[in-house]
Amino acid sequence: MKFVSTLAGAGAALLMLFSAAQAEDLPFLKNAGSHTAPFKIGFSNGYIGNAWRAQHVADVEAVAKELKDAGVVSDVTIVNSTSGAAGQIAQINSLLAQGIDALVINPVSGEPLKPIVERAVQSGVLVVVADNPLALDDVLNVSLDHTQYWGIETEWLIDAIGGKGNIVAIEGLAGNTANDWRVKARDEVLAKNPDIKLLASVPGGWDQAQAREAMSGLLTAHGDAINGVLIQEVMNEGVIRAFKAAGAPLRPLTGDYVLSYLKLWKDNPELKTMTVANPPGIGADALRIAVELLKGGKLDTSKLVPNPLNPKTSNTILISEPYVVEREANTSRAWCSKQTKCISLDDALKMLDGQPDNTSLDGALTQDEVKSLYFKQ
Repeated sequence: MKFVSTLAGAGAALLMLFSAAQAEDLPFLKNAGSHTAPFKIGFSNGYIGNAWRAQHVADVEAVAKELKDAGVVSDVTIVNSTSGAAGQIAQINSLLAQGIDALVINPVSGEPLKPIVERAVQSGVLVVVADNPLALDDVLNVSLDHTQYWGIETEWLIDAIGGKGNIVAIEGLAGNTANDWRVKARDEVLAKNPDIKLLASVPGGWDQAQAREAMSGLLTAHGDAINGVLIQEVMNEGVIRAFKAAGAPLRPLTGDYVLSYLKLWKDNPELKTMTVANPPGIGADALRIAVELLKGGKLDTSKLVPNPLNPKTSNTILISEPYVVEREANTSRAWCSKQTKCISLDDALKMLDGQPDNTSLDGALTQDEVKSLYFKQ
């Protein structure tokens, strides 16, 4: 089976309609290249309640220091909302009052933030949206390829159970953009595999305890009929605990990319699993892309794909997932590439050696990689 990002394919078709002149007049580029270095940047993170988000912010801080030491930026002010959309709106208002050149935002929620983001654009601020896209024409979205994330994991699970059988799925947070995007990708893969039956798909809220309870219910309802379990990140150890509590043998299941799970996997040879890393470094990538635009870099518009929330507009850069991890590296997989490396469990453990157990397998682009991948030379 060969996995292809449907968003990327749609983007290629749509971009054929653009003329060179139109590409230069894209709305989200109107505030690029009109600012003077060193730049002042605001980074608004919409949520700080878990280890992934803490690492997300730490990555941004590291790149901000690098850019400041190089004299490219004068300051990167980072704010984290702990009170939902209302708190993030207030923080963005404060950033705008400081006279920033660019706003990089990971939005807590799309619709409530549209007016303040539009105000930022109208005031001359370049807006780059990290991770969770916004359905606006005049911002640049820099997102991880969630089509790739759950598409690959779904294909792996189908292969792991021999191409036929019954699976159950535990999703993330219902209504969240990333979750809905992933579910769509899963369903597209399943539609091509009629011998696989999805018995049930339930939310796990990206929470171990909730996922354990959800898996317990699935085992009660379906028991031995379950041949495999498709799970998004964070919740996987909770699912395994549900199997153990029920005295049921583990089925093949998709895994997590945090160190604690990788250690668990290493210590349990019978565990048939894998993971696709969904890196916190996406915020740092968005910051680097914002800086290149502020410097007047010419974005390679052939790399744009349709906005996942508004496919009529091509204003999104999809960052490839950096790693697919299996117990033994399998570089013959269709999804392996220069950007998405297929590595072994031992490789992943070495990369996280000495880190806290809640550390995610991460990946972020260098400034040179950003320039070569997404800008005209």
